[in-house]
Amino acid sequence: MLSINQCYLDFVKKILTEGKETYKDSNHHLKENLGNFYIIDDPLNLKYRAKYQHMTSKQMLDMIKEGKFDMEANPIKSDALYEYVKSFDSSDDLGFVYSYPNRILAHFDVDQFEVMKKRILNAVGSNRSVAITYDPALDQDREDIPCLQFLQALVRDGELTIHCLFRSNDIFGAFYSNMFFITYIGVKLTEEINKELINENLVFGGVHYHSTSGHIYSNDLKAARKLISSH
Repeated sequence: MLSINQCYLDFVKKILTEGKETYKDSNHHLKENLGNFYIIDDPLNLKYRAKYQHMTSKQMLDMIKEGKFDMEANPIKSDALYEYVKSFDSSDDLGFVYSYPNRILAHFDVDQFEVMKKRILNAVGSNRSVAITYDPALDQDREDIPCLQFLQALVRDGELTIHCLFRSNDIFGAFYSNMFFITYIGVKLTEEINKELINENLVFGGVHYHSTSGHIYSNDLKAARKLISSH
């Protein structure tokens, strides 16, 4: 079983040892791996699948705030991680060009989280429980567009898994918090669906992660090496 913390360390180490140097543009020198995939089937390091039957979104937030997942040399810790994950509970864009909660909960005038939930409640085995963040009308000429592009919830054999696709992912600086954020969506979605299911109780089964470009920026390489050496 693979936790977010274990995956984070493995992914950072993989890019440090196998990554190719490239320039995203004249201002961004980085080490990069293309075509990345991980199954994070024990994101909160609970060790046993049965423990996810009782995990609630509030309990997860409490664990984050208590610092249960903090890692030495990781740039994002307890309170900052808590605020980032909890941001999903508000659809406000917070004055940014975009935010993931806004794009998922309010953009296109659609609450895509509710749509994902209804798709599964209408047909537990549906492949249509999806949310997207990219908006061609707004993003076609913007420099800053969402890194997370796509979410899908799938239920098989009583487990709900979240599948995500990143067009670009800063592995040292953002992957860790991104995975807790997406895990929170999965836990919350499972929790809300279970409130309405009559003859079935779903268990959250983790995150299937895909990224086309996983990278570490050159100015973070020293800190990334420190992270690996401290674990």
